[in-house]
This record gives sequence, structure tokens and C-alpha cells, in this order.
Amino acid sequence: MLTIKIFTIILSLAVTGLGLTSQSYKNYQRKSVEGLSVFYFSLLAISYSFWSLYGFVQKDFVLIIPMTLGAIISWVVVTQFIIYRK
Repeated sequence: MLTIKIFTIILSLAVTGLGLTSQSYKNYQRKSVEGLSVFYFSLLAISYSFWSLYGFVQKDFVLIIPMTLGAIISWVVVTQFIIYRK
């Protein structure tokens, strides 16, 4: 069971870390969020935040670690919508 938990954390971190981080970095380089959906990223940030909260309540690191990273980076992208709006 521990092996599955570790694999799940690593895979979730890779997907979240690579996908969302590359998007936020691309936004930063372009100083634009053109073509992205503020609605989607807002829902994503809220969803990750609630899953993180649930993980903390359950004391489940399989949820806490990747979902907290996802929440942070998703909120960064949402913040970029505010910063880079025209």
C-alpha cells in the first residue's frame, strides 16, 4: 500500500508541477493570459484548495502534498489574470 501511495504522490506532483508550473511560467514570460479561461483556472484553484483542506482534515499526505501544490500554482495563474488584464 505504501508503494501505491508514494507512486500516486510522485505522479500527481509530476502532472501538477509540470503542467501548471509551465503554464504560469509561460504567462509570466508573455505577460499575458490570452487564450486561457479565467473560469476554468478559478474552478481548478477552488477544487485543489478544497481537496487540500480535505487532506488536512483526514491527515492524508497523498492528498495534502499534490493538492496543496496544485492549489498554490492554480491561484498563481488566477492572480496572473488580475495582473495581466488589459
